[in-house]
Amino acid sequence: MKVRIRLLLLAVCAGLCALCVHTAALSARLAQQAAAQSHTRTLLVGKTRGKIYDRDRVLLVDRTSRLLAAAAPCEDTKDLLLQTMTPDDAAAAMQTRAPLLLEVPAAVNSEAVHTFLVPERYAADDCAVHLVGTLDANGNGSTGIERACDALLRTQGGTLSVRFAANANGQVLAGLDKQIVDAGFNSDAGVVLTIREAQQRIVEDALQKSSIQSGCAVLLDTLTGDVRALASVPSFHRTDPAGADTANDAFRNKALGVYAPGSVLKPLLAAFALEQGVSPNDAYTCNGRCRVGDTVFRCYGGKAHGKQTMGDALRNSCNTYFIHLMRRLDAAAFLRFCRKLGLDRPVTLCAGLQSERGLLPTDAGLSSPGQRALLAFGQGRVLLSPLHLAVCYHVLATGWLVQPRVLRGTMNDRGLVTLAARQTPVRLLKARTVKTLRRLLRGAVNRNTSGAYSALVAIAGKTGTAQSGIYQNGKEICRTWFCGFFPAKNPHYVLVILSEDGKSGNAQCAPVCKEICERIVGYAADG
Repeated sequence: MKVRIRLLLLAVCAGLCALCVHTAALSARLAQQAAAQSHTRTLLVGKTRGKIYDRDRVLLVDRTSRLLAAAAPCEDTKDLLLQTMTPDDAAAAMQTRAPLLLEVPAAVNSEAVHTFLVPERYAADDCAVHLVGTLDANGNGSTGIERACDALLRTQGGTLSVRFAANANGQVLAGLDKQIVDAGFNSDAGVVLTIREAQQRIVEDALQKSSIQSGCAVLLDTLTGDVRALASVPSFHRTDPAGADTANDAFRNKALGVYAPGSVLKPLLAAFALEQGVSPNDAYTCNGRCRVGDTVFRCYGGKAHGKQTMGDALRNSCNTYFIHLMRRLDAAAFLRFCRKLGLDRPVTLCAGLQSERGLLPTDAGLSSPGQRALLAFGQGRVLLSPLHLAVCYHVLATGWLVQPRVLRGTMNDRGLVTLAARQTPVRLLKARTVKTLRRLLRGAVNRNTSGAYSALVAIAGKTGTAQSGIYQNGKEICRTWFCGFFPAKNPHYVLVILSEDGKSGNAQCAPVCKEICERIVGYAADG
């Protein structure tokens, strides 16, 4: 019996020893696995910003994407590595076992690889590049909406990364699960602009096909004052934003710069005169020149226009008529009218995006008869941006002063849009004045003399050619314009065209206006 008890005790002890050994081995293995899994390597796949949409929620950025593969270097991914890098680089990757991000032609998904569609912020065929703007090398907004809304757009984006299990040396462990971490990467949140992509492309196409080498176009909706299109030439591609030289002329948004307006300011003086009770039928005889103090002012080419009513003078762009008209009026009151339009301030499209400040004569400067004469036909100490003139022609077309805007609102990640606040319009012109101006400016765009004349849509407006005081190769650079609205009797849009280095507003800018108006009306008719 004692022998049996001893044998039983020995067997129990042996079993306990074996169990202890097995438990220790299992604990070591579990500890090793736990230690391995407590280390990870995180690979950033991509980083996004908030979206930028047109008013109809058409994307203006992130329109294209790249197919990227997050891969753990191992035997299973060796062939993939050899397809996308040199043999030496592939061998080095296999040695270090650090996770890689590879561009691949097709989706490849396995335990060691996962592919993702990653948006590209810009594409070669993007539109509204001057308005939307650019990013700097660090991914921060440097121009346009990207800069104006930079803080918001940065918070509306997110990151996408893959977390791989790794050993204590940071080498990825093949065969262990990887974790995909999406921190708002695919959010649809962003900002909604007022432009309409289809109309923006019409305006850009017309500018790029024209003889205007450097200039811009602005299209406003008369109902709201919203900017429907804003384009500059020459344009540029942002597919390499880190290398974008924003000091280059192509990156300059010319709608924000200020220039001598010339004759396109004459309708503003006509509107003021009508408000003061001047009849559009009052006549003045133009002899081609007139003397003001010691200075002789001439009409273009010294041409004598003869008897001119207000409509004749707008059609013929008669300088002496408007000099005479200014003499009949209170010039200081006209200057106050210009200031009421905001022509001595920047035009703010949204917070952080505005034009240069407009320039008007001072009260003291306007005491000079010569300065009053120059102001009458948009020369002298007058500098305005295309946006300032768009504001003016909106007033001429509707009688209402509105603040142009490009930011319609913001959209959250659920697709809900919060509209931006809109300023209250201010009535500046009587309805009778507006009706007269529509008729007179429609008459200025006639079949025989105007390059803007269209048989398809009635266009009202005025051309202008202004001296700049800037000389190149001994020749003065001129700013040429067409400013107007359409359809003439019931305007839906205001359109401003500028050529920075032009010869004639009628020859260069008016035909661009005609093409844009006809295509916009055709677009509207098609839906």
